[in-house]
Amino acid sequence: MGDRVDREEVRKANEVHVLDYLQSKGEAMEKQGHYYRHPEHDSLVVKDSGHWYWNSRSKGGYGAISFAREYYDMTFQDAVRDVNTQDHSKTFSREAERHVAKEFEYPLHQEVAKHENISTYLTEERKLNPKIVAALVRKGLLAEDKLKNGIFKWKDSAGKIVGGDRQGTVKMDNKRGSFKQIMANSKEDGGFRLDIGSPNKIALFESPIDALSYFELKRPENIRLLSMSGLKDQSTTTGIRDLIKDCKERGAVVEQVIFAVDNDAAGEQFVERWSNYLTNFEVDKPKNKDWNIDLVEAKTPVKQKEPKKVIEVER
Repeated sequence: MGDRVDREEVRKANEVHVLDYLQSKGEAMEKQGHYYRHPEHDSLVVKDSGHWYWNSRSKGGYGAISFAREYYDMTFQDAVRDVNTQDHSKTFSREAERHVAKEFEYPLHQEVAKHENISTYLTEERKLNPKIVAALVRKGLLAEDKLKNGIFKWKDSAGKIVGGDRQGTVKMDNKRGSFKQIMANSKEDGGFRLDIGSPNKIALFESPIDALSYFELKRPENIRLLSMSGLKDQSTTTGIRDLIKDCKERGAVVEQVIFAVDNDAAGEQFVERWSNYLTNFEVDKPKNKDWNIDLVEAKTPVKQKEPKKVIEVER
């Protein structure tokens, strides 16, 4: 491709917000106030303004080009080309430079009428029951965007969309295997939730797919399944508070809080911290690392060994 890039290529790459670039590369940045933190490098943060800092390396910069050079170890020319060849959703606006917290606005213009890619992904790759997937679409909790990502919509008690998770359906060459992202300006203490019956219990998960896998495996009744999209104290606090309020309006009470987070060290630490504040709670651990792995394992036939053939010797 040569060692030169022209001014137009550089200008075009400079207009790409670093968070849009990261989104297209499948890097699942976690929103924390006015900045985003990398889940695998917790000292690497990107601000709404487009400035990024890698504190452990004492590095920093502005924009997608400088980030690509540092994080992916690219030359300037290769960084410009890589930024320009990605399929950007343009979710993050230059207006973010004002550092003003914006209310979430669901990007309806990015949604497509069909949902075959996310439906196929959830049923074939993640082994969820097609009826559950169809019900989510019917209830307006699941959709698909123009980039073939599934969108798990976060709705509050009034039915208003306050955020969302994007889940890729195409395999990517990253540690997660597919693209995942919390949508820009999603309510910080929100999350994907699904009410079963008249909820008087709440179960907390690290992802929407884990919550749905748990539902299919356990078929609980009268429960609110809430994904924190990670391990977020603010989502836990607001989730419990909202259920108390909803129960009170029905003349009911919250009977139990269930922690159904991943079966790993981070999940254990999260539960241990919350055990200092709650008295009536239960811990429901998946057998494997998470509930979807349990579901996939339960639905994968065990290959039986073929009986050894007996070789008869003529006498």
